[in-house]
Amino acid sequence: MEQLALKPIIRKYLGIPYRHGGRDLNGLDCLGLIHLFYRDCGITVPDGDGKAYDTQWVLDDPERYLRGLQQVGREVPLYDLKPLDLVYFRLLGYISHGGIMVDPYRFIHVMQHQRVHLTPLTAPWRRRLAGARRLL
Repeated sequence: MEQLALKPIIRKYLGIPYRHGGRDLNGLDCLGLIHLFYRDCGITVPDGDGKAYDTQWVLDDPERYLRGLQQVGREVPLYDLKPLDLVYFRLLGYISHGGIMVDPYRFIHVMQHQRVHLTPLTAPWRRRLAGARRLL
């Protein structure tokens, strides 16, 4: 998908507030954003594993998020990130956050108490970057 074709999709999601378990334009968590963003690009990504999860899911199963991500696409080297690569991050010691590269330097994501936004993949984020998957 061309960069120009991504711009309206990016604009559609910017500013949507975070909501745990959110799967619509009224509120999203990072997995909800990933699911809807890729759907708009014609790519199917599950919006969960079919099991409910509360805000403390990581205490019961800290590998849950990573297992889900490993079901889609293929792993790509972190030095070769391209638009639409799914990137995921280790926060607080476990992989619990993801976003989508929109160009070679920025990704779109949403975190608790924030809104969907673009973030440069700077050194602090690169240190937390645990992997990337290419879905195309």
